[in-house]
Amino acid sequence: MYEMIINVGQMREDTAAVQLGLAIAQQQQAFVAGVHIVPQIPSVTAIPDALAVLEAEEQTARDCAPWWSELRRRWNVEGSWEVFRGPYVPVLAARSRMADLLVGSAPGRHDLPVGWDNITRTLFAGGAPVLLVPETYEVRSAPERVLVAWNGSGESTKAIRAALPLLRKAEEIHLLDGWHETLPGFGPPTLAVGEWLARQGVTVRQRRSFDPGDDTGAHLLREADAMQADLLVMGAWGRPRISELVLGGATHHVLSHTHLPLLLAH
Repeated sequence: MYEMIINVGQMREDTAAVQLGLAIAQQQQAFVAGVHIVPQIPSVTAIPDALAVLEAEEQTARDCAPWWSELRRRWNVEGSWEVFRGPYVPVLAARSRMADLLVGSAPGRHDLPVGWDNITRTLFAGGAPVLLVPETYEVRSAPERVLVAWNGSGESTKAIRAALPLLRKAEEIHLLDGWHETLPGFGPPTLAVGEWLARQGVTVRQRRSFDPGDDTGAHLLREADAMQADLLVMGAWGRPRISELVLGGATHHVLSHTHLPLLLAH
């Protein structure tokens, strides 16, 4: 059974991540776990008053189980409500490894710097592929028009594999192929991604080549706008992450400027 996690921070059903996550769960007939994490750092355990506050917050979150159950009932999906207390990223990463997809809110302008927020750090910590949804995104349905960016890297291939259930249900898929052949013996062999997608039951309507470069992130977003995409699938942190955070890169640019949901894998 397809399993999803929606990372629920605020108990609000109008959150874009919650809405899109439930729409996809309904489409995929998935089991969807609503997960809320009460962050706790080890030093807090020595402060009784702080522990009492965390325990009260945890109990308040657990009391939201009926709210989540009613929300699932309205969307007609199976699932659970799970509350954890502990270090945010390790806990979320560990739990998400038991799921096919982790859905959460994309980092906003007033959050931590791009790449240092909890959800993208969870991806880098070995968690499940993530679907990041901008808070301002208006959810109408599960993704129907999808742009897939592929360059032959392990990250981009993992992202496509994670997106396969969504791609099979999409109405229109465009593929941007950034793969470049190398001399025999000096690099990986040519990979027939189009044929592979066809075998997976995915029909690509339009396929174009592109040259990865310094403006790859901006190019991907322009292509997504041109096809009116409601999902961009891509690999994340294809080069050393600290290099992207300091110098910039495709992942950094897309995360900083996107207005549509992103499905990322590392």
